This record gives sequence, C-alpha cells and structure tokens, in this order.
Amino acid sequence: MAPRHFENPFEDYKPGISVQIPEQKVLELIHHYVSQILSNQKSQLTNDRRGDLYVGCSGIAFMFLKLSQSSVAASFPDALVHAKTYIEHSKQLSQRYLRRDNEKVSFLCGNAGIFAVSAAISKATGDSDSFSRDLAVFNEGFPVTQQIVFNDYGNDEILFGRAGFLSGIYWLNGVLGEKVFSETQILDVCHTMFASGHEFARKKQLSVPLMYECYGDQYIGAAHGISAIFHMFLQSKIMEEKKFSEVIKASIDHLLSLQAADGNFPAAMDEVKPQASNYRLVHWCHGAPGVIYVFAKAYLVFKESKYLDACHKCADLVWKKGLLLKGPGICHGIAGNGYVFLMMYRLTGDQKFLYRAIKFFEFLTNPDFLKHARTPDHPFSLYEGIAGTVCYLIDLLEPQKASFPFMEVF
Repeated sequence: MAPRHFENPFEDYKPGISVQIPEQKVLELIHHYVSQILSNQKSQLTNDRRGDLYVGCSGIAFMFLKLSQSSVAASFPDALVHAKTYIEHSKQLSQRYLRRDNEKVSFLCGNAGIFAVSAAISKATGDSDSFSRDLAVFNEGFPVTQQIVFNDYGNDEILFGRAGFLSGIYWLNGVLGEKVFSETQILDVCHTMFASGHEFARKKQLSVPLMYECYGDQYIGAAHGISAIFHMFLQSKIMEEKKFSEVIKASIDHLLSLQAADGNFPAAMDEVKPQASNYRLVHWCHGAPGVIYVFAKAYLVFKESKYLDACHKCADLVWKKGLLLKGPGICHGIAGNGYVFLMMYRLTGDQKFLYRAIKFFEFLTNPDFLKHARTPDHPFSLYEGIAGTVCYLIDLLEPQKASFPFMEVF
C-alpha cells in the first residue's frame, strides 16, 4: 500500500533540551500563507459554492477573525476588513438554504456555522444590528435540534448534526464574552442527542449504550463519529445528571477499549479488529488525532488516569505517523496533527509536546514536504487548506491559549 505519511526526520525531545518558539519564522510563514490567500481571493469568491466553514469562505473569515484577536494582530491591521468581505460573501450564498431545517443546525458544513462566525465578526466590528440578525438566524436551529430526525445523512455528528450545533454554541458563548445561550437551551439539545443515540443502540441491539450513524455507518472519529459527539456531552451540564452521565461514561469507556496497541482507532465500527495495530488513518477526521480530544476532556471531567494514558498513546502515534502527505490542513493534514501536541502541552505542561508542535511547524517548509505533499481540493480553506494552518501557527505563538477550532477542551 502507498505510504500516507512522511517519515519523521526529527529526533524526539530529550529532557534538558531548550524549547523556544521561533516567533519570527512562524510570523513569516503566517504572512506567506495570508498573502497567498489574499492574492487568490477572487478565485475563492468565484469558486465557492457553499460558503461553509469546512471548505468555504466563512472558514477563511474565521481565520481572519482569529488573526484580529491574536498576539500578531498588529501585523494584520485589516484582518477584520477581510473577515467581513469573506463572511458577507458566505451569507449571500446562504440565502438559498435559509428555509431548510437541516441547514439551520449544520455548523461546519452549513448555515449555522456561517451565521455563528458572522455574529462574532459583527460583535468585533461593533455592528449591533447585524449581530442581532445573525444570532436570530442561528437561533432558528434550536427547535430543529428537537426533532430526532432532520437530516438524511446523520443527525448528531459534528459536521452537520447536533454535536456541531453544540460546538457552535460553546464557541459563541466563549468568543462573545457573554453567555448568549442558556444552560437550559444547551441541555435541551444534549437530551435529544442522548435520546437519538440511545434509541439507535437499542434498535441495533448493541452492547454499547450510545451509538450514532452517519451515511449509514457507525463512525468513530471526530468527523461524522462518536468521539466528537461524546466530547460535546462532556462540555455540558448533562454530566451533572447521573442517569445520563453514567451512560455517557460507559460509552466513552467502550470507545477507549477500541484503541489499538499503537494508539490508533478504526474509522468505523465495521473496521474494528481484535488486537489490531495497523489502522491506517491518522487524521483529525478519522483516527487518533481527532479521538484524543474526547479523552482529554474525559480526563478533566472524571480525573481517571486511563484517559490521560490514552492521550499519550494517541500523541506518540501522531509523532511517528502524523506528517501527512495530504498537505498542511487541519482535517487531514500536518497542522491538524500538530494541534494534538498543543493540546497535550496545555493538558500536561510537558515541554516535550511544545517541542513536537514546533517540529511539525518546521516540516511545513521542509523541501520534501514542499515537493511531495499533495495539493488539497480546497487549498485555501479552513479545514483542508492553509487558512487552518494559519490558525495553527497563531496558536503555536500562544500555546497556553491554543485550541483546535471548535473543539475546546479546557
């Protein structure tokens, strides 16, 4: 089988090594990527068919918003102006979908995400009228989440289901500096998501108490899968309700039992193999780099070392196999895997993980990477392209604040 990753050319961290973030080099690469995005703006606006966060212009708007709020903001004085340009384009594209119930919930791949980011940009620019309108559109998703079935593909995962809508709620409550959504609203979504997973597991007569389906498969990873769904439960006060928390924890423990000897996870339940150690996908979307976040959150919630041990196994695998040939992005690229180390650095304070995060940055300018890495289908986008890479580089400069987009752990 063809290789999926570059061989890691770096020596791993050894105690006593001085770890320093090469701030000037990181900033130079940020400038390089932002210049590429802006010089290709016309083609991005012309070719964008959906405007979504995943590969559309609202994802680039999110990147510029993040730039405007970062320690490098002074180097990008027009960041919010560019954010406004990209989000207005996305909102124009969104108009044709405003009446569709599934779009009102869809966060990474639909209207909910577009209007969430627009609300944050409106707040940042002091446009109170647009802010109110944006929030009103986002709020239309709440009644839709109370339908068990509202989407033909899946109703609960993070790209276009309830988990994604919850990630938008958590993000907005954090970035806006005020709790615009109540715990009652969040619990209503969580209770319906719980009922959905419980009913599916019952109908399929599964041994795990909660399971979810997307595109007809029972996915495990962050995109489409149970790990991101469980993660969103852990961020809510549903965990204070014993009848729910015990079931959620049992489901997370079942997920933990699927970890292979090398630290990885299968993409879906039909790929589970006893004593497997050769699951091939090492991406945020499928594999350990996405699953790690639910165990990090579980460790903080339950205080049990088994979850931290699982995180260490995931991180060691990413160090070995995470320099992906697929490119620089965060969904299935080097920046997304680098985020694993930034999260682990925040979780543990271990300099090893900051060292590893810096090495993954360095590989982005490695001649082998520049020559042999694949060009993504959407090379400037948030999840596939360099907009997401810019987010990683911003977070590398501020590792104590680092967070994979919309996957907050702390």
